[in-house]
Amino acid sequence: MALSRPQTMQEAVLAELRRCINDGELRPGDVIRVDAVAEALGVSRIPVREALKILEGEGLVTHRPHVGYAVPSLTAEEIEEIYWLRALLEDQALRRALERATDDDRAAARDAYAAAGRALARGDVNAFSEHARRFHTVILAACRMPRLLRLLEGLWDATETYRPASRLDEHGQAALQAEHRVMLDAFLAGDGRRLADATRGHRQHLLDAALLGMPAASSSPLP
Repeated sequence: MALSRPQTMQEAVLAELRRCINDGELRPGDVIRVDAVAEALGVSRIPVREALKILEGEGLVTHRPHVGYAVPSLTAEEIEEIYWLRALLEDQALRRALERATDDDRAAARDAYAAAGRALARGDVNAFSEHARRFHTVILAACRMPRLLRLLEGLWDATETYRPASRLDEHGQAALQAEHRVMLDAFLAGDGRRLADATRGHRQHLLDAALLGMPAASSSPLP
């Protein structure tokens, strides 16, 4: 761990902890000791606690009684359940999104896709993951159904520590971006069937990547 000193100490600690989680230095199940982080970063315990509370709100850490903060850990079955729920909700959201999409939505999708491509080109996997999520969010947001979108956001947050792109090599990451291109073209063309098919295959690839290195689950593939 090392600080790059952004605007405030809390922001510096927050950025470093988020990087450690996204880069896999802190893995699912790891306990985060406030005193140890404060000593490693050369700060007091206060900005560390404040940063951990923010990360808890983002779903990147959880607080366990008598243990403290830890990176959330899921079983293969739990991850598959989350992706199964995503499949059900996203299919409905995409149908409405194509009916209600505006030129602004289409421009935002193009922008998010391009930003993900630039991040991939410079080898910034964390930025690629963030822009890829924004790409998905922009398309889904066109459904104009805020309650549905909040449910989907919670499901995405639940597996944030299992980012698929961070578990793949360059070829796997490039394949994800190629799938984004197919989804983008279908969204821009208003082609519901093509968008649904492309999203379904892409979501299965994300699930497969998230499960890499974990014991096989017993459930069936995504709908």
